[in-house]
Amino acid sequence: MYTREITAAPEKLIQNGKPVFGTFDTLPKELDIKGVTAPYGGVPYPPILSRLRIRARAVYVFSVGEYLGLIQFFDNKLLNMAEFALWNTRRGTKYVYRKFLGVRRKMIPTKLDAGRCSTKSPGRKIRFSWNHKSGRVLIAVHVRGLSHRPKVKIFSEGNFGEAASKEIVSVKPAPTSRRCSASWYASLPIKTKIEAAGAEKIEAENVEGNSLLFVNRAYYKFITRGESVMASGLMDGKRISLRFSTTSLDAPNTDKYNDNVLFVDGAFTPMPPVCITHHFGIAKDWVLQDYENMVDLSFVPQNSYSRKANFIAVNASYDTVFGFLNGSVADSDGNKIELKDFPAVALRNRIRL
Repeated sequence: MYTREITAAPEKLIQNGKPVFGTFDTLPKELDIKGVTAPYGGVPYPPILSRLRIRARAVYVFSVGEYLGLIQFFDNKLLNMAEFALWNTRRGTKYVYRKFLGVRRKMIPTKLDAGRCSTKSPGRKIRFSWNHKSGRVLIAVHVRGLSHRPKVKIFSEGNFGEAASKEIVSVKPAPTSRRCSASWYASLPIKTKIEAAGAEKIEAENVEGNSLLFVNRAYYKFITRGESVMASGLMDGKRISLRFSTTSLDAPNTDKYNDNVLFVDGAFTPMPPVCITHHFGIAKDWVLQDYENMVDLSFVPQNSYSRKANFIAVNASYDTVFGFLNGSVADSDGNKIELKDFPAVALRNRIRL
């Protein structure tokens, strides 16, 4: 059975100019990776230039009733963007709302005790925030509709203190030990109020669901590619969250350092490296498998959308695919968890600096 060493987090992720690698079941003060000495080829150029190569993103996936929601914030220094998508798993319809935010000094906070990501546009109010002192995670979405898209209001609340909640932090080489990628995961139950009018009509309050928050900061290469599959929801009375990925920032020793995780009712299982394939394109079935007999999943796409952005020194393309997971995953105790038509989202991105 695959395992990774899990320890308590250091106070700072960068110490004496070097990253502290590992998987941590407590939180550092900040998800901050500034201060690495000569991260690119050992060339000691000014730190401000290496900091410009740090990119951050926050992804929040939540499942409520027959809806799967996705909130994303991209911090690419010169090109920042916020996005909200809602997918009706029964009817197959999707609605996407996007806002380009321009230059911001720090779109995604580094502090883990409390923080907020938000937009301020009247027609695109998208926000999620967290506060460990109060123990809450809040989502607030208010987006205007058009003839083909509904007006949507969502307010959702989760609690870090619930037994089914769990947080971890992972720091891995990206891909060399000179550079690093730091990720914060939080899986937690939520209660949601959702309203929609227009193309989709919804009115529900205090609907129970599950969610997975993923925040990442990394030293990017000139060309960075990645694929991931994320899911969070309820299956046979269990609260399940998972994320599997393969990227060009993966460490050479993926058995020791990777970002694959599984949460079941607040219990965390570090997962082995996974091979993600889709031989007939991203619109056809994806296959996720490992060499430890812990992951045997197929992702069946149902709906998708793409976007591209070109702005001065940044060229980025993103593909988002909604679909269902089928198959099984095993937890650290060897228990097989069967997934059948489990709503999930697959993400593929390419960024060229």
